[in-house]
Amino acid sequence: MRDLKIVAGAVAAVFFVTGCAVRERSWSTCAVAGAVIGATVGGITGGAAVNNGKSHPSSEERGAGIGGGIAAGALIGGLLGHVICDPVKPTPTPPPPVVAQAAPPPPPPAKGTTLATLGGANFDFNKTEVRPEGRDILDGAVKTLKDNPNVKVAVEGHTDSVGKDAYNKKLSERRAEAVKRYLIRQGIDASRIRTAGYGKSKPIADNGTEAGRAKNRRAEVVVE
Repeated sequence: MRDLKIVAGAVAAVFFVTGCAVRERSWSTCAVAGAVIGATVGGITGGAAVNNGKSHPSSEERGAGIGGGIAAGALIGGLLGHVICDPVKPTPTPPPPVVAQAAPPPPPPAKGTTLATLGGANFDFNKTEVRPEGRDILDGAVKTLKDNPNVKVAVEGHTDSVGKDAYNKKLSERRAEAVKRYLIRQGIDASRIRTAGYGKSKPIADNGTEAGRAKNRRAEVVVE
């Protein structure tokens, strides 16, 4: 028992000195190292015990003492290697959570982009006020302008071919101004809105039919 305590103490001392310098240790490495150290110390201790027990031990007795010491030392050293040199590895720090990046805002509309078109259904014949359904269309342009405060627009008014040119020109201008007033009421600065009336000079449909004339009665909000 005394000899085993000597082996255990010697192995523990060696591991305390050498094991602390090792950062990453595995069970197999520590067990093997402990067994080797324990066997060495055990063999020496076993041989010394035989010598101390007898004045003139035989070679067989000395070999038996050394072999027993090696076996006992290897067992004790392997167990101590596991206990001393193989602490539980700390749990790695989890990576910081990934913060979702907000999607970049869409680019501002390009020059010449039509933000809204109010067709003939949005203007009564010979009238300038925008119908309620036309306001819903203009609200899309309002949102775009609010999202892009540096964008300016031209509101262009158009008529069909019925009536005199001078009258149609004035009517198209009044329709453009009606759209501008609505945009201003929704919070768009007046300095960002230019109006123009083209009368019947820019038709997009056949003025020979009622359906075509209705399409030509329109106002467009165009990016400048």
